[in-house]
Amino acid sequence: MGGLTIGIILILLGASALTGVPLFNFIVAVVLIAVGLRLITGRSSPHVWHIDNPTMTSGDNDIDEVVIFSGLKKSFTSTHFKGGKVVMVFSGGDLDLTRVKTDGVAIDLEVSSVFSHTRIIVPNNWNIRSVANAFLGIVNTSAAREGSGPVVLTIHGEAAFGEIEVRKATI
Repeated sequence: MGGLTIGIILILLGASALTGVPLFNFIVAVVLIAVGLRLITGRSSPHVWHIDNPTMTSGDNDIDEVVIFSGLKKSFTSTHFKGGKVVMVFSGGDLDLTRVKTDGVAIDLEVSSVFSHTRIIVPNNWNIRSVANAFLGIVNTSAAREGSGPVVLTIHGEAAFGEIEVRKATI
């Protein structure tokens, strides 16, 4: 068993013990929530339900990703980047924004990381602002706050039993 599988099992056992809900009931609830999210968002993304994803490149001007029980490695090369939305449930992934250009100075990115680790890599000159909430999770933007440019990326959303990490590109 891989570290991810063992980690998920330990998290489920801990959450079950913490809430007093039997483990089977807890797993059923999480699966139903995940399927519900997929139905609500109307996504049939190739990222959903796949285990191994190579790094993909996108020229899209906005992010619209829903990843459930999977991984995501995506690099954006947009010339008019506007922000977007990322939902990750029992997942992990990297969003590389280091090659994007933007027309505006304010970019909003909504991130929901539930039992997941979401890493966002941004250009060195961007400023980062977070208004995201954490419930038994972490929102870490400390490594990427100050930038020399005019662009401000505001992170909205929540980390529930998960982590949202924003970091600068390494040179």
